[in-house]
Amino acid sequence: MIENFLIKNLTLLERNPRKITKDQMDKLCKSITDDPDFLNSRPILVNHTDGKYIVYAGNQRVRAAKMLKMKGIPCIVDVNLDPEIMRKRVILDNQTFGEWDFDILANEFNIDVLIDCGFDANELIGPIDNDSKDDAKGKKAKEKTKCPECGCEFIDG
Repeated sequence: MIENFLIKNLTLLERNPRKITKDQMDKLCKSITDDPDFLNSRPILVNHTDGKYIVYAGNQRVRAAKMLKMKGIPCIVDVNLDPEIMRKRVILDNQTFGEWDFDILANEFNIDVLIDCGFDANELIGPIDNDSKDDAKGKKAKEKTKCPECGCEFIDG
């Protein structure tokens, strides 16, 4: 069950393994400002243990909410969660699985929205000229070659 908690009553995880840059924090603050209801869809995970409400997933969102002078934030609270389960969830919450389909991103999303969501412009542009024989560092690019027997293309090198 999602409960709205006063931020001042939450304790951030002391040894949070996730760090973000000032630029990333600014983007997170902007994201929260632009769509504050999104926090309800992705509440903070909290473990109530030893009289404390310890944030174990969502520390950066709590920091951003504090910077934005928000009073409360949506949370899901576990009680006396096993420390090993909590540590595993800390990693899982911050780990990204899968890869982006850049064709879909390029064709179906506005680049400004993607940049607002944390993508880097260079990451979205990708290689400018795939047919170039030399890459940006002057190294010889691998060439496609056709098999003389079946005509299939393969990368030579």
